[in-house]
Amino acid sequence: MKKFITLLLLVAGFVYTSNAQIIQLEEAELTFEPTAQIVFEDYANGIVKVKEVYAKQFQSNAVKFLQENFDIHRFMRAVGEDNDQVRITVKSSNGILLASYDNDGNLEKTYQRFKNVPLPPAIRNQVYAQYEGWTMTKNKYVASGMADNLDREKYLIDLQRGKDKERLKITPASASGIGVATIEKY
Repeated sequence: MKKFITLLLLVAGFVYTSNAQIIQLEEAELTFEPTAQIVFEDYANGIVKVKEVYAKQFQSNAVKFLQENFDIHRFMRAVGEDNDQVRITVKSSNGILLASYDNDGNLEKTYQRFKNVPLPPAIRNQVYAQYEGWTMTKNKYVASGMADNLDREKYLIDLQRGKDKERLKITPASASGIGVATIEKY
């Protein structure tokens, strides 16, 4: 009986302390805003200067960057022209994005071209496997599409090994539909 009471007290003490350790906290809200900081804006003259929050923010997803940091409706009101199509050019030190909007402010098509872009890991590994010992000396990324979708994209890269040089055109699987990427000499 003594063991039973001791066991019962031990279990009761365990239950009591485990319930005592539960603390109800208020709901916390976490936010992350990867948008850039607008440094200067002059919509009437078509100038908006934006500082990236992190390096290569614009280059990593140019269309998303444009949608998050550019108010097309404000631009159209400031310019005051009633056109069927509005064309926007966004520039950085590594490239350019051209975007066309309809007169309602809907994104219709985009074209982008960047230099010295890191290849996606799967494509980089495929190129390395096929061209082991080669060094990439420069590259370009070119993409275009309708609305915010990229329908066509390609990487143009220059490789060098000693005095040998190769130029490759790489079409990612998302555009080619074959494997990781299609690699062609050009």
